Amino acid sequence: MKTIKILAACSLLLFASSGCDLTELNENPNNPTADVDYNMNDAQLAASLRRGIAMEGDDEQRVKSLMLDFYAQVADGGNWNLKNYFMNDDWNNRMFKRVQSNIAELNIVIRDLTAKGDEYRHSIAVAKIWRVYTAASGFDYFGPIPLPKYSEVEANPPYMSVKDGYAEFFRELEEAVSLLDQSSVNAIFLDNSSDIVFGNNAAKWRKFANSLRLRYALRLSEVDATTSAAEAAKAIASGVMDDRSDAAKLPPKANGDWGADYNYTMFQITWGGPLLMTSSFEKLVTGIGGIDFPTTIVNKRKGLTDTPTPLSSVHPDKVDPRATIMFDPAYKSGDWKGMPYGLSSTAFGTGEYESILYSEFGYIIHNGAPYKSRPYDVFLYEEVCFLKAEAMHRGFVAGDAKSEYEKGVYASFETWGAQGADQYLASTQKNLAGTSANFADLSGEGNTVLEKIITQKYLAAFPDVALESWNDKRRLNLPRMDVAIYRDEALYSQSNTNIKDPANFIKRIQYPQAEIANNTTEYNKGVGLLGGKDVVNTNIWWDNNANYCTSVK
Repeated sequence: MKTIKILAACSLLLFASSGCDLTELNENPNNPTADVDYNMNDAQLAASLRRGIAMEGDDEQRVKSLMLDFYAQVADGGNWNLKNYFMNDDWNNRMFKRVQSNIAELNIVIRDLTAKGDEYRHSIAVAKIWRVYTAASGFDYFGPIPLPKYSEVEANPPYMSVKDGYAEFFRELEEAVSLLDQSSVNAIFLDNSSDIVFGNNAAKWRKFANSLRLRYALRLSEVDATTSAAEAAKAIASGVMDDRSDAAKLPPKANGDWGADYNYTMFQITWGGPLLMTSSFEKLVTGIGGIDFPTTIVNKRKGLTDTPTPLSSVHPDKVDPRATIMFDPAYKSGDWKGMPYGLSSTAFGTGEYESILYSEFGYIIHNGAPYKSRPYDVFLYEEVCFLKAEAMHRGFVAGDAKSEYEKGVYASFETWGAQGADQYLASTQKNLAGTSANFADLSGEGNTVLEKIITQKYLAAFPDVALESWNDKRRLNLPRMDVAIYRDEALYSQSNTNIKDPANFIKRIQYPQAEIANNTTEYNKGVGLLGGKDVVNTNIWWDNNANYCTSVK
């Protein structure tokens, strides 16, 4: 097109007996030229939004459903010894590579766009935010990991301590918000559809960055209260999520690829392997709120091909109304109950522990059909409410902890389409851990303000934000959970089942063997920064075995 325009112009000039410079005729019209701004990083930045976390396909099943969900006890996905705190090196390597490759790609984006000057401030900001989000998941998963600089190319970046990693996160998030506060001649992405999280909305990315800062600030509550309080105050003052419309979510790929559907739907319905309620989850939702159990619910998965299995007589009298939306009665028996946590591989799936005898995911069947298009929750507004409630309860920031707590509960009820939030919050009836939903009711063990906040945060996070639930378990030993019936005998004493002992729960994921073999020097430095052995019961920096669990059951 460019060459045609030049020829036409020269023809006119020749008729006027004037000269014309024809040197551009020798240019390839398909090559980039200086007068057009080609942002070759747009597609790479858009792709990073899917690669930053373990969602969709193989990695989502292995890293999320069969590891994080086990450790947070939000679901029991089958007969796998990961729940007994054994490791699978291939799965560990998947997560390690996913984090490192996405950080490397985002570094390229940041370097390239920075070289263009100030034209892509908002794109750089989003790349920094997602880099922090990706890196934080790696640090929280393994402990110290390499965090290569984006300002220069590092051939073999060194491992960074978790403490230094968090300091970097706060700095980068502040930089990103500063960039978003400035005008930019270019949108974040060339097309709104490329931004699968916020649709090119810079204001929502800004709130997400501040909300991440608040999340990471509270992570330091037990190891550095001063920094925790300061960063929480800065995040809130700068502006976190205001309501449910600000939530960060990722849609399934929906492009025909394997694993394109919302994965829990694929795991349970396409493959036919039920995802079960755990005994710990059952105890947290039984009785709390004083609302009657809905006796008309059925097993909807059975109803896709046959007569739905009706509810049996085995169920609580009172239940958190969200729980019966989350979980259906058992496929075979109609019982509404949780699978005992941490059964050995020889016990699980046999006799009384047959999987179809326990409650399974029900929300993945929507309007009578598999809910394949359900988006993945990344960061919900209700979590922000509970983070603020905790910060206010601790005195880190000024404000009404009760009000934020109740906002979080109301938002979660709305998210799940549950009814009765007013009655629920007014009730002093307690779950099997001793916790009520009423903020002012502090009677009995297991019923402190912090236990209320974290219990509600845990329920609101179900099931996609399981990493945060596991982080809270390690940080606070909350919410109350069962100790696994069987654990790796080499690392855990089988005689100790005390729920108030944080050492009874898994602390981290081991580094992949490829790091030991191929990056030995840096790996050894990483283990040194870890401060212990490369095993699953070594604490990472922000986990100092704090115990806030007061439940006696």
